[in-house]
Amino acid sequence: MPSPYDVIVVGSGPAGGTAARYAARRGLKVLLVDKRKEIGVPVQCGEYVAHNEEIRSIFPDVEGLEDLMAVPYHVREVDTPVIRIWSPKGRRYEVPFKGFTVRRDRMDQGIAAQAVDEGAEIMTETTVVRVHGEEVATNHGTFQGKVVIGSDGPRSTVAKSVGLEWPVSAPAMSATADGDFSNSTDMFFGNLAPGGYAWIIPKAHCANVGLGTWQYFHGNLQSLFDRFVRSRGLEPGKATGGFVPVMGPPPRTVKDNAMLVGDAAGMVMATNGGGNNVAMIAGRIAGLTAADHLLDGTPLDAYETRWRAAVGGPLEQGVRIKKLADRFFGSDRLLEAAMVLIGRRRMARAIRCQRLLLPSAAKVL
Repeated sequence: MPSPYDVIVVGSGPAGGTAARYAARRGLKVLLVDKRKEIGVPVQCGEYVAHNEEIRSIFPDVEGLEDLMAVPYHVREVDTPVIRIWSPKGRRYEVPFKGFTVRRDRMDQGIAAQAVDEGAEIMTETTVVRVHGEEVATNHGTFQGKVVIGSDGPRSTVAKSVGLEWPVSAPAMSATADGDFSNSTDMFFGNLAPGGYAWIIPKAHCANVGLGTWQYFHGNLQSLFDRFVRSRGLEPGKATGGFVPVMGPPPRTVKDNAMLVGDAAGMVMATNGGGNNVAMIAGRIAGLTAADHLLDGTPLDAYETRWRAAVGGPLEQGVRIKKLADRFFGSDRLLEAAMVLIGRRRMARAIRCQRLLLPSAAKVL
């Protein structure tokens, strides 16, 4: 068995790469493994990142965003100042929201490179098949890690191995369509994407086009996707699919010497599907907590407390809003009426995972 590592991170997406980066920065011996031949390929994401200004308003206790988000800003492609929300009947609600699009493969690769610069080792084409205590079994042998960080998606092998729950997830798929698009992010709601939404997110001379549903969907996702892109007159390339958490984090994300982060921990904003920013915030917390645990004896359970204090409130609020919205998603007629009733200002609050109604003493936005 190879010499032991302080930390083994499974999965080199934004969460895993960030965890490895900050753990290595503290001087730990870190191994980052990824099953893919090339990190970030194929792209399975809408490739959208919220602006730091928006993140500060949603998660006011999160600091150090400039250092944390350096790579996404370096690979940004198109600034998107507005999210356009489309109802089943084609009503358009324009919500100011600052974000930008990225090449997700370049972003993941850039974050992994940061981890290497801090001293982490990377192994690609390495599939983890089982975690048992400090032993991490892979197709390239068994490695030993004092702390294991699972950032291996909503069907996490790490979570399954240690007995942690998988987050509730739903299918989604996306592809790239060439062409010139506006600088608005478009979200389309209704039975074209049952319980979820379809999207067009502009990039440089192309767009990320996709569609996601809810956890109750058991139909043909490819058929829905093909119907949507035809309705928009688009001819995207080959689509890739996967699962996306839709109902927030499970009750626990720490057990024994293992932590979960990113999609493996359900860290996605339930009202808009955004996960990149939250994954990186929690990834930093995971890496630093691993260092505190190994260097100072801090209980690993501190990770649970820390990430929930930083981002847990809005994630929980997003789930509450999603559960309310699910009551209307089965009928385009009811959904149309609900969207008219809610209006643009409350939609803006929903997108940010904020309460739809303010206390009675305050004016409703």
